[in-house]
Amino acid sequence: MIVAVALCAIIYIVFDFLQPRPTPEELAEAERAKAGLLAGEDEGKVAGGVDSAGELTTDDGAPAPDGDSPRDAGDPTPDVEIVKHEIGNDYLALIVSNRSPGSDGLLDAIHLLDAQFAGHTTATDPFLLGGLRTLEVSFADEATEFKLPKRAAYEVRQVDDSSITLGYNGDGVEVEETLQVLEGYQALLTVRVTNRSGHSQDHRLHVRTRIGAGEGSRYDIRRGLCRTGEDVEDEDTSDVEDGPINYGPGILWGGVDSKYFASLIVPKEPSAKCEISASDDKGQVIQELTSAVTTVDDGETTTHVSGLYIGPKSLDRLQAFAAVENEGASTLAEAIDWGLLGGLSEWLGKLLLGLLRWFYGLVANWGISIVLLTVLVKLITLPLTLKQMASMKRMKEIQPDMAKIKEKYADDRAKQTQEMQALFARSGVNPLAGCLPMVVQLPIWFALYSMLSAAVELVHVSFLWLPDLTQQDPIYALPLALGGLMIVQNRMMPTSSMGDETQAKMMRWVMPIMFTVFMLFLPSGLGIYIFANILLSIVQTAVQVGTSKKSEAATAAS
Repeated sequence: MIVAVALCAIIYIVFDFLQPRPTPEELAEAERAKAGLLAGEDEGKVAGGVDSAGELTTDDGAPAPDGDSPRDAGDPTPDVEIVKHEIGNDYLALIVSNRSPGSDGLLDAIHLLDAQFAGHTTATDPFLLGGLRTLEVSFADEATEFKLPKRAAYEVRQVDDSSITLGYNGDGVEVEETLQVLEGYQALLTVRVTNRSGHSQDHRLHVRTRIGAGEGSRYDIRRGLCRTGEDVEDEDTSDVEDGPINYGPGILWGGVDSKYFASLIVPKEPSAKCEISASDDKGQVIQELTSAVTTVDDGETTTHVSGLYIGPKSLDRLQAFAAVENEGASTLAEAIDWGLLGGLSEWLGKLLLGLLRWFYGLVANWGISIVLLTVLVKLITLPLTLKQMASMKRMKEIQPDMAKIKEKYADDRAKQTQEMQALFARSGVNPLAGCLPMVVQLPIWFALYSMLSAAVELVHVSFLWLPDLTQQDPIYALPLALGGLMIVQNRMMPTSSMGDETQAKMMRWVMPIMFTVFMLFLPSGLGIYIFANILLSIVQTAVQVGTSKKSEAATAAS
């Protein structure tokens, strides 16, 4: 099994070197180039403005090509100037355009203003859209009795530093959309539909958001999310490559996310359907929330309200979401991936993150905080480790008797096992006791891995020569040092604790090599934890071995 895992690791390394991981800047540039090509194809059809006849024109004033006209015959929408406005607060800036909110989206760009992201792609394009727009608000549905032009431009009716209101007067209907940035990374989307048709009308609202799938997504999965009444359902590009996946009814919220950032939509009333799909070129993951059918009497107005969270997946900020009040608002933190062990990983992850942040409050350095967290975890698991060492010592003492039993019953495996169990009972040795500390620590390791991989607080944070604690060591110094420490640690362990001599050699050399290979691609923050943990274990082993030798010498002298 060890050899098989080692071969798999070697294959993984070779593949990674043949197809090296692109940097975030390269990913963003690729997305921008792709979006530029798509926009180049599209802009010739819809860019420019609206002429006096009510038809869209290209940038040179020529009519838009046939088949792509955004207007239905007789559409009364007046000329509308295409403009962009920036709204926001100290953390979030949204660039809003009035060009076709129902087809391309309200948002031209999303900027994160926190100093943590300054100078990085995450500040100007956290969702790797590369210039593509997002947050589409449309009524394109067979249940909707009124029809809006596909690429209609809305008039700007009100704008200030934190909000903008866009309006559209159609044939028998008026639609008004207000986007308001609240505190932190929260916003509020309000859509008002007024019936002016002379009779009642049905409609169904769709709100859509997207994220760039990007190359190298195997390192940072981009997902669509649907929060049903029971759980969070997530799908990535590979899940929806054969077609959209739908959930509903009773959808509490939905959105898209990456490892560290999320764009989430929380309707005030549960949505009837949540759909996750991929764009035609598989370049984006798209999530769409659809409301239930709403009937509006003539002259009446109905209002659809949705809270938005657009920014880093910070546990505190997700838990404090208050843009709307409903049962789903309190569950936004479930967008954070805490690992494989479900509720146990989430509980441990939140606990470890809380401790890590507490240490940071003391020392104001995330790297040192990880070391202090390591010391604390080591102290908590110390009683189990001491029990393991004591069990290993007793196993060493009965090795001669075990060898005699193996020799005496070499041809009778059942009798050999029976005599071994009797020997363990007489000696008070539990051969499984040495495994207990590892079994207990495995969930902690899984939770630490997931926490350090998901803690947005560590994004772009440097420590010593490490430029980013959420990325692998660029010069591989930390993994190599880890392998060296493991060799030292294994040589200090009693041979009897590793089985026979052949097993001991494998443990002393194969395991450190395998572990080094695995650590080449893991977050360097996790590497700091493991390095500090092994170093503390070496010190502990040295003290225990020294104490044991002194005790044995005293016993021999007496």
